[in-house]
Amino acid sequence: MSRNAFPIQRSLPWLILVLGLLITYIFQNVAYEENYKNVHERFNFRANEIAANIQSRLHSYKEILQGTKGLFISSDHVTRIEFREYVKQLDLARSFPGIQGVGFSLLIKPEDLANHIQEIRNEGFPNYSVHPDAKRDIYTSIIHLEPFDWRNQRAFGFDMFSQPIRRAAMQEALDKNETTLSGMVTLIQETEKGKQLGFLMYLPVYRNNQPHTTLRERRQNILGWVYAPFRMHDLMNGIMGPHFGEIGNTIAFDIYDGDTISTANLMYDFNKQTGTTAAKHKPVFSTMKQVNFGGHQWTIAIHSLPSLEAKLQYENSKYIVLAGAIVSSLLAFVVWLLLNGRERAYAKAAEMTQELTASELHTRRLNRELKLLSDCNMAMLKATDEQHLLREICRMIVEEGGYLMAWVGYPEHDDAKNVKPIAEAGFNDGYLQSIKVSWAENEYGQGPTGACIRNGLTNINHDYVNDPRMSPWRENAFKHGYQSSISIPLINSKGTFGALTIYSSQPFAFYHDEVKLLEELAGDLSYGIETIRTRAEHKLSEDKIEFLAYHDELTKLPNRLQLHDKFIQLSKTAQQNKTRIGVTIVDLDNFKHVNDTLGHSIGDKLLIQVTERLLADIKANDILGRHDSDKFILLLNDASDLNNFEERIKNIVNTFTQPFEVDGNIIDKTVSVGVSIFPDNGNELGMLLKKADIAMYYAKDYGRNTYQFFTEKMDLDTQQQMQLQGQLHNALKNQELMLYYQAQVNISNNNITGFEALIRWQHPEKGMISPAKFIPLAERSGLIIPIGEWVLNEACCQAKLWLDKGYPLIIAVNLSTMQFKRGNLLETISTALRNSGLPAHLLELELTESILIQDVDIGMETLSELKNLGIKLSIDDFGTGYSSLSYLKKLAIDKLKIDQSFVADLTIDADDDAIVKTIIQLGHSLQLTVIAEGVENATQLAQLIKYGCDEMQGYYYSKPIPAHQIWALLEQKAS
Repeated sequence: MSRNAFPIQRSLPWLILVLGLLITYIFQNVAYEENYKNVHERFNFRANEIAANIQSRLHSYKEILQGTKGLFISSDHVTRIEFREYVKQLDLARSFPGIQGVGFSLLIKPEDLANHIQEIRNEGFPNYSVHPDAKRDIYTSIIHLEPFDWRNQRAFGFDMFSQPIRRAAMQEALDKNETTLSGMVTLIQETEKGKQLGFLMYLPVYRNNQPHTTLRERRQNILGWVYAPFRMHDLMNGIMGPHFGEIGNTIAFDIYDGDTISTANLMYDFNKQTGTTAAKHKPVFSTMKQVNFGGHQWTIAIHSLPSLEAKLQYENSKYIVLAGAIVSSLLAFVVWLLLNGRERAYAKAAEMTQELTASELHTRRLNRELKLLSDCNMAMLKATDEQHLLREICRMIVEEGGYLMAWVGYPEHDDAKNVKPIAEAGFNDGYLQSIKVSWAENEYGQGPTGACIRNGLTNINHDYVNDPRMSPWRENAFKHGYQSSISIPLINSKGTFGALTIYSSQPFAFYHDEVKLLEELAGDLSYGIETIRTRAEHKLSEDKIEFLAYHDELTKLPNRLQLHDKFIQLSKTAQQNKTRIGVTIVDLDNFKHVNDTLGHSIGDKLLIQVTERLLADIKANDILGRHDSDKFILLLNDASDLNNFEERIKNIVNTFTQPFEVDGNIIDKTVSVGVSIFPDNGNELGMLLKKADIAMYYAKDYGRNTYQFFTEKMDLDTQQQMQLQGQLHNALKNQELMLYYQAQVNISNNNITGFEALIRWQHPEKGMISPAKFIPLAERSGLIIPIGEWVLNEACCQAKLWLDKGYPLIIAVNLSTMQFKRGNLLETISTALRNSGLPAHLLELELTESILIQDVDIGMETLSELKNLGIKLSIDDFGTGYSSLSYLKKLAIDKLKIDQSFVADLTIDADDDAIVKTIIQLGHSLQLTVIAEGVENATQLAQLIKYGCDEMQGYYYSKPIPAHQIWALLEQKAS
């Protein structure tokens, strides 16, 4: 070597050192930029999460108001107890943090204000008033607000229209029929201590069955507003949930009302909420987010905090610098060694190169994991379906994370405690289907997945070869190239609900830093799944509330509200096609008897079977709904041919010829059907239903199990009946009612044994009115109770007059079903006997079989008490009802009365003849007196004498006559 080359050789190690340090700087800068990008993405993800959480929670509160509105839709009058119970079931404190309550503000006109205040005071609030006290064009008082604690009681009676911000939001909600937010306000509930700013959410409620499709209709038919008050700081604590602590440490945000940032419209102050003092710190990351909801906008100013920015100080960059400096120095040293000892230098160079390669590999893996975490978080933010999210996360773990396979398993709560794969990605080739994984304390539950679910902790299998727990799966794992695996728990508020398991092709593949990032990914995944489930539950609740607002809960049929909407659609089509619609009411006959005798549970099941039978019988474009209890509404479409339409109605009636079987009970049930026609009988559903109802009652009057079409004569008759029913109220007071008496005669000696008291109505204008007309009116109106009491007293007094004149005659009085069930029968009869002085054995009460069969136990108890008084009892119209030997044997009956329908055709109808003969034989076998009513000629009498009938009653002997004519009849028989 020449002397000139010596200086160059001496400088060569220094040149290599500088070059190495330059390369190290480049690597360190690239790592810093990648780290900056990852931290920025993490900031953006949390910022988007804040905005999304606020938007999502506001939507969930909107669902609360929609549900509360459904409460008012489903009821014409929501009581305070109903409102309190409904809000209590929402469990606001646990399920909807941040909300202060749910309330209802009633719209009150000035002329109604005094009556309104008195009504609320009568409910138990003597100090209630609408405040602030001032004259206004309209009032909107808070009459419901739950929970009704001391804070919310401060708002009771507050008129929200008295403040411009609240009034503007309420007016917008009314006009648009949408949920709206108010601007920034101080709630009435606030006190000076712990005072917070807030806002209110409103949703209008319109009067039931009133239209509100146009602006004019909405303003005319508004009932009030359901609303919810919010305290802003409490709301943010609730929205952030478990991430609030992390956000509060790494990210800060302030919320402003509107689209501008100023101190005047600051709603939520992060520093005030967290108790921190604003430091002179210029954030590295900042962004603005807009939240638009309910016609209102919030601006969210979000910026990073030093704890997040500290992550920019990437620790691995220090290792790169250190490693680069070391390697550069070593390379320079190697060159020096090459110059001084080539073999030793080569060995050292190889060692240094290996160390540098390992450091770079570790750095790349961590960067890859950070990128994977960021991408997974973005996928979670956009996800709406749990299954799709899980599959997507597994795919990204394999494709971006470089792992062989990933899967998510959920524990099954069966005896074996198996783990069920829910989603998977990567090289599987039937692996999951060929193995058994459990979370029980057994051989198949000792692996990472089972232990992870059981203990709620991350579990790592570093090496399939040497880990003894992995023996049940080792052979299968080797076939698929799995060398190590990790299982990370998925945890929500209720505990561990699953595990994320990842497989690597390298043993000891899961380093400490990598495990921390994967655990963070699993934590975010758990939160994302819980968010999706919460949204799904809210959607399900909203769908159920909406369904119940338009459907009957028992039969799932449309209710009257939905039927009204359906009718409007059908009527428009019918008008265009010039066809008709049949508005039909189908009413089950004597349904109350099923509930009374078999119970409401059987009654409900019967209604479900009736629904199924009707749905099977109608056409596809017909609409069936439930009106109430045992009434159904049928909208029969396309009724162009009325003859064909009548056949469809007949088929509905005939559908009920077959009995129903409910829990082993065979139930025969018929229907009465009333029909009105659109547009012949009207254009509005309410009027058509009213007319169909009138026709249905006519069908019942015709004996049930039939149908009637509405006619104008029915409407006139109904009006006359209503008028007559109103006049019947005054008939007793004006002494227009009177009693006629028909003799009951002993057939063997032709002597009068007693009289049946028959009521008549001498109307001052219409003359004598038949009992067939006014008795049903008395039954429906409940007047039968006082009328029946009057009949008993009048009849007993009359019988006492006969007794005083030497005629100990029995007086027979009919009892109605309502008297027997609702009237104070024993007291009424005892009073009548006591006031008149008539001996009890001269009073005979005539009962129908239907009275007794409704409740035999109560019937027997009542009849037993009547018999103890000494009163005689008879069964009226025997043979036409639920004739049963069992109750005749049990009840202390004195007499059977053969119905006149059998006596009328006694001599010309063999069946009636046989029935009469059988009843007489039956009565005598039970040692009862048998009397035949409706005897009109000698031929009928002769046949009754032949069969041994005891007594008779009818025109053949005497028509019903007033009391003053009885004396002549008695004196005639006496002579």
